[in-house]
Parts: sequence; C-alpha cells; structure tokens
Amino acid sequence: MRIKRLTGVCVCLVVLFAAVLCRVFWIATDSSYAVSAGTQTLRETALPSRRGDFFDCNGRPLTGWKKCWYALCVPGDSSYAALFPYVSFSAQTELYERRNSVMPFLVDVQSDLTQAGITTFEGAERTLPIPIARHLIGYLDGEGHGVTGLEKAYDDLLYAAGDEQKIVCTTSAKGELIDGTAPEVQMVHTGTGAKVTLTLDANIQRACEAIAQQDMTRGCILVMRTHSGEVAAAVSCPEFDPDNVAKSIRANDTSLINRSLAAFSVGSVFKVVMVAAAYEEGLDWFTHDCTGKVEVAGETFRCAQGRAHGQVNLRGALEQSCNCCFVELGQCLGGESILQTARKFGFGTAAVLAPGLKSSAGILPREQELDNPGQLACLSFGQGELSAAPIQIAAMMNAIASDGMWYPPQAVLAVSSDAARAPDPGEPVQACSEQTARILEDMLVSVVTDGIGSAANPGEEGAGGKTGTAQTGQFDEQGRELLNYWFAGFWPAENPIYTITVLQDGILEPKVSSAAVFARVAAALNVEENS
Repeated sequence: MRIKRLTGVCVCLVVLFAAVLCRVFWIATDSSYAVSAGTQTLRETALPSRRGDFFDCNGRPLTGWKKCWYALCVPGDSSYAALFPYVSFSAQTELYERRNSVMPFLVDVQSDLTQAGITTFEGAERTLPIPIARHLIGYLDGEGHGVTGLEKAYDDLLYAAGDEQKIVCTTSAKGELIDGTAPEVQMVHTGTGAKVTLTLDANIQRACEAIAQQDMTRGCILVMRTHSGEVAAAVSCPEFDPDNVAKSIRANDTSLINRSLAAFSVGSVFKVVMVAAAYEEGLDWFTHDCTGKVEVAGETFRCAQGRAHGQVNLRGALEQSCNCCFVELGQCLGGESILQTARKFGFGTAAVLAPGLKSSAGILPREQELDNPGQLACLSFGQGELSAAPIQIAAMMNAIASDGMWYPPQAVLAVSSDAARAPDPGEPVQACSEQTARILEDMLVSVVTDGIGSAANPGEEGAGGKTGTAQTGQFDEQGRELLNYWFAGFWPAENPIYTITVLQDGILEPKVSSAAVFARVAAALNVEENS
C-alpha cells in the first residue's frame, strides 16, 4: 500500500517536472518574450533637432546655427565624475541633482569629448548671424521652443523643420548600460525643412536700429512699404539679449516689450484722421479764429504753450497743430463721424501679423462716451482715452500715401512648408477717397516745409508727416508728467515709397526729436534706394 502511494507521488512529481520543463522551453523559444524583455531595458533620450530659420525679403538669413556638443550621462558608467570638469556651473548642478537617475540624459559641453572616453553627440545651436529685429522675431526657451514673437507664432512649424532623432540605450533595471552595447542614434522623423521669409529688409532694419541706438533711449521705429503694407523695418528699444533674457527680467527695463505692437496715447497724429473726416463730410471750408484757448462745456482746452494761431483753415491748423481748431472741428463733425473714419483707418482693430501674433487693438472711445462734449473735445486732438499701437499709426499714414487705400500690415512673405503658408493679410480698405488722400498728402508735406515739422525734412526729395505729443498720466519722482513724442509720415514727398513712424514713449523730453529721427531714417532709405 505504501509502495503504491510512493509510486503515485513520484509519478505526480515527474509529471509536474515535465510540465515545468515544457513551460521553460516554450518561454525560451517564444520571441515575443524576448522582445518584451528587450523593450523593458531600452532607454530613449531625444536629441535636440535643428529649428527652421527666418529670412529677410531678399533671402538673407536672420537666424542660423553653429555646431554644438551634447554629452550622454549614463548611470553607473562613471559619467557623473567624468563629465563634471567639462561642463558649466549650471550643468554641474544638474549633474549633481540627477546623479542617481536611472534614465540617461544629455548635458551641454563645449567640445567633442569622445577622446576623453565620454559619449558625445554633435548638435546645432541657434544663432543670430544678423542680430536684428529681436522683438519681432522673439526668443526661445531652454527646450528650443518659441516664447515670443514670430518664434512663438510659428513654433510648431519651425520645431519640426529639422530631423527628429533619439538616442537609444540598452540598460539594466538600474539604468546601467548592458555589457556589449553602446548608445545608438535612431531617426524618429525626417524634418520638413520649413523656413519663414519675412517682409523685413535686413539693410533697412540695421540702419534703423543704428539710428535708434544713437538717438533714442526708448521707443520704436517702423518703416512700411506703401501700396502693400509690408513692414520693411520694426525696431523697438531698449533691446534685449535673446541669449540672456533673465538679465532683462531682472533689470525690469521694459526691454522685453515690443513697442511696435503695444498701445500708447496717440496725441496730435490723430489730427490726420480729423482732416480726412472733415473732407469726407464736406467740411473742407472749416476755419477757426484761434486765441490760444477754447472752452467746451465749462472746460478749457489750450494750444501748446497757449499760442494763439489766429485765423486758420484746415491746412493751417494741421501745419501748426492747432488744438483749438480741432476741438471746434470735432464738435461740428460729431462723434459718430469721427469714429467711422477712425475705424476705416484701422483704429480699434488689432493688426494681425502671424497666427497668434497681433498688435494691441488700442482704445477707441465708444460713441455713447462721445455724447459728452468734453470727451469729444479730447478725442478731437488725440487725447483722452484714445490709444493705438505704432503699427496702426504706420498703417494710417500708409493709407494717406497710398491714395486713401488702407492695407493690412504684413510681416510674413512666405512659409516654405507643405503644412503651412503665409497668413492671408486680408483685403485692403478704401479709408478715404483718393481726392481726400491727395489733399492730405499735400498738407502733410506743408507740415514739414512750412509748419512745426520742419525737423523731419531730410532735404533731398522732401517728406510729409505729422508731429504728435501725447500726455500719458504718468509722472516722475518730481511730479513731472512723462510724454509720448511721435512723428509719422512718408518719404519721398512725391510718389511716396515708404511710410515711417517714430515713437519715443514715457520720457520727459527726447535728446533728439522724433521728427529729426524720422529725417535720419528717410536719409538712410534714400541711400538704400540709390545704392
């Protein structure tokens, strides 16, 4: 009986042992288990890819690349100690913090460290071969993505321009390289090669930046091509270093603000809209006897320095920037007429330059607010709540120089990718009649030749334009109000090619007037056109 039981137990053990052997054999021959085991030990690290570039309207690169190096730090192969002497202080901190990581990671190094026994990969670092238009182009974060400007607007497109690669390491559970294996570079996705061509002209942009650096402490310069609305130059100062943005943040010096797209109090440049509205409404006959002040609804409005201009028509009022005349004109026109004309010239509507990149819309008072005669009086000479971005002022002046046709501002000419194309700038709008535009154009030339804008005269070929000084409601420590100083106009006087807008914002007094800066820009354009 006992022998039978023992025999049965032995048989069961043999059967179980045979089943185990069969199971082991089956597992050993099943390739899916091998794949699964291999997958569990594969560690992938993305290799930074080359970002797409920006070019000016003549095909000159505005961004580029230089060779750089990345060292691979792998746990357990002494990478931490070996790399430490070759990296920056910030990278040393990263190495220390990640010294126990089970995932391989990349660290920036200054050169190829292969001969030092460190696995190194070649990469490409973004550079600015022509370091211009920093505010419009924008800057990148530490991961190579756009944070501001056109870099942000076209981030997805430009980020996918270069080949996407990864480094694959076969590691143990502790993250150590398996003996006999080495890191391998694998292609993930072939880049699109996309690039973005801008309307900027590098020569004009550099000339304007040089002028701004010499003559201005803060403000902007915009140059726009007539009959298209293409932006040839967009300067904002103070500038910032795209490779050291933290410095500007610490300085709190407003250098990260793109002033071309931000809204500011407008001042007397708005009087151009007032004259256009007057002619469109048949008030070309309007005159005013200026005594230096005028009273509206119990409030007194004055001309600059209380100067009395005497009997002036619209031309004379524009030449001398007579506030009192425009206050009376506004009462005659009414708020609805002024607002309708202002909207046609682009006030109150943001200028869209790229997907997700647009200017401030500014502030255009509501019609109900202008039922108040005092509010209407303030708007009539560009004060009160009215504000606009310099690019809106440039587009307004461009309409006068383009036979009354308002063109939407453009910054992008083309996008070379199957995935995207340049944005549709929209249809131009007839802001005023061609006849009104021609009359205004002639008046604005008179502002420079016979009026208060004489400092804007570049000499050869002349120019037209309008000054503007706007109150800001901001004061310095001594209680003195900071002002915005404008000059917006066109060059040359006959058959204008460019419109130019200069703003110096939030200062007591400019060291060089905005009109004089305008003249220098016009002179530079003259050189460029004749070179």
